Amino acid sequence: MTISRTRRLLAALALGVAAVACSDDGTGPGTEPGTQPGTARPQDQLTFLRLAPDAPAPVAASVSFWAVRGRDREVSLWLRPRPGRRDSVEFLTFKVGANSLLRYPDGRSFAQGDSVRIGIRLIDPSRLIFEFTPSGLRFSPSNPAELEIEFDEIDDDVNRDGRVDSRDDIARRSFAIWRQGALGQPWERISSEVDFDDEEVEADIVRFSNHAIAY
Repeated sequence: MTISRTRRLLAALALGVAAVACSDDGTGPGTEPGTQPGTARPQDQLTFLRLAPDAPAPVAASVSFWAVRGRDREVSLWLRPRPGRRDSVEFLTFKVGANSLLRYPDGRSFAQGDSVRIGIRLIDPSRLIFEFTPSGLRFSPSNPAELEIEFDEIDDDVNRDGRVDSRDDIARRSFAIWRQGALGQPWERISSEVDFDDEEVEADIVRFSNHAIAY
């Protein structure tokens, strides 16, 4: 299953209405010129999210699970409960559908029942950068894996200018998930959807790399 079809339909309707007001540069609500999917930037030209100073710490910095061709699998990373609460806060969710697994890193195709151990690790807490392994794992373009990263516990000073104001709200509209093939390489923006009700960014994943929310 890919990103919510209902949201896609609503987004398509919204874009249809907005298209009259948009210019031919491909920009629209929440998209700045030059930040369309496929745009590449060095790390120092991106602003990454960070947890709020009073946000609870992650329960664990890493998680792993076995993905199996023919079965739906899902895993999450969590933040510890806030003081006085019992429930942890879901922070990242990764879903692999029954038909998502396509090729091993060495190029071999997955057969029904084949499995692979997937690891997710928070490698940069200051920028909320996540590493996904094994590197080179491929998912089906028609049945991609799904990544959801929550931003309800991030620092409200999104643009890190020392103030919380309307500029931070504008920055939120430009949130997207970016991927990095390996440390030190440029980052590439991938097609993403921002859900402001659930305060999360979602993207379909077809290959493994480092991932983070940035703008």
